[in-house]
Amino acid sequence: MSSEPRGIRLLGYIRLKPGLTTTHGMTILFACITGIPFLVVINFIQPYILTAILNIPTEQHGSISGYLAILHEIIMIALTGPAGALADRIGRRRVTTAGFIIAGAGLMVYPWASSIAGLIVIRAFYAVGAAALVSGMSVFLADYPEEKSRGKLIAMAGVLNGFGILLLTAIGGNLPKWLVAAGYGQVPAGRIAMGVIGAVALVSALIVYLGFRGGDRGTHAPNQQSLLQLLRQGFGAARNPRIAVSYASAFAARGDVVVIGTYVSLWGTQAGIADGMLEENALARATIIFALIQTSALLASPIIGIMNDRINRVTALVIGMGLAAVGYIAFGLQHSPLGEGAIAIALVLGIGQISAILAGTTLIGQEADPKITGATIGVWNFCGAVGTMIGSLLGGLLYDWWRPGAPFLLMGGLNAVVMLWAVSVRWRFPQREALQIIDTTHGTATPDTD
Repeated sequence: MSSEPRGIRLLGYIRLKPGLTTTHGMTILFACITGIPFLVVINFIQPYILTAILNIPTEQHGSISGYLAILHEIIMIALTGPAGALADRIGRRRVTTAGFIIAGAGLMVYPWASSIAGLIVIRAFYAVGAAALVSGMSVFLADYPEEKSRGKLIAMAGVLNGFGILLLTAIGGNLPKWLVAAGYGQVPAGRIAMGVIGAVALVSALIVYLGFRGGDRGTHAPNQQSLLQLLRQGFGAARNPRIAVSYASAFAARGDVVVIGTYVSLWGTQAGIADGMLEENALARATIIFALIQTSALLASPIIGIMNDRINRVTALVIGMGLAAVGYIAFGLQHSPLGEGAIAIALVLGIGQISAILAGTTLIGQEADPKITGATIGVWNFCGAVGTMIGSLLGGLLYDWWRPGAPFLLMGGLNAVVMLWAVSVRWRFPQREALQIIDTTHGTATPDTD
């Protein structure tokens, strides 16, 4: 029998690395429920702020929301890499906690902006917290699981993220209505609602800081290199072809999320109106399609996570990107997302989307060098932010210039390209130990082994 120490089991089937406790495991699950949802809820409540608090005409909401989203992604592009490298220097726990605090503070003060300029300043501040939170959480998810449980933990994180988003947006979206019904004016109702959400983020920061104590893996011996050196090594890690294709998968998969969140609703609503529906009924039908996509993704996540732990991780990426390509292209070729067959295509799209995301996340966690995990994950998040930016801008232009399904065809094409790249990597480098990875610190080659 093996004498090697084994880590504890989380939820009965996810094995963590030795030295981690149940508290550490439950903390990362809590952070998955609360972290990413705090980065989604701001977009959900933003229209209320523009209308009820700033009295901005609805015809200007689209352009203002677009500018704010672009600003957010520019800051994410600029800071996710440095935030990941900073996690290697000062610890994942500090970076993640700082992300919760900054994002929570940004949410609390957002409805106090008195102009568009004020929204821009606060959104920029909030985006700094988002970069820290995304980078810190990504590194924790790479650090914590034993290799054979990596896919299962990442899949569980995806499920909890989705559940948290549904819960927080449902409560946050109804808080202003409940407060107005209780006698508050629209402006104080919006400010109180955002204050409550921000306060929950601050409490979450305290829970995360205390819960991760003693479990900040990778920082027992802090990396003393400069942030620039760490970033250089993060980009240099792409010499490993599996890391390179994982970076590419982040570019495609993160853009996928934006396209679904933006254009399913827009296209579905417009298609319903064109068919003679009232606006609210068209939006309701589009929302059903969106909900089906998200539900199929949530239900498929555990199965995909188990599969990713049973097969070669590059093979899993080939399957994930292939499913995503099929789903996006089929969805984009429809005459209307509300037509016959839309439900079946939406289910395929949801499964493909989550398959691509989980496969890429699992692969980068497997391949990242423990000495520079933060820097590597930071560059991976950087690629995702660039993909989000391009998906937002180019998808919108193609929507107007070509056809409503164009953003989905664009992402389907990108997923297909990454799938072919992954096939090439799987064919040329069938075994992990066959690779020689360059140590950028000392300029020597070291074997890439399990």
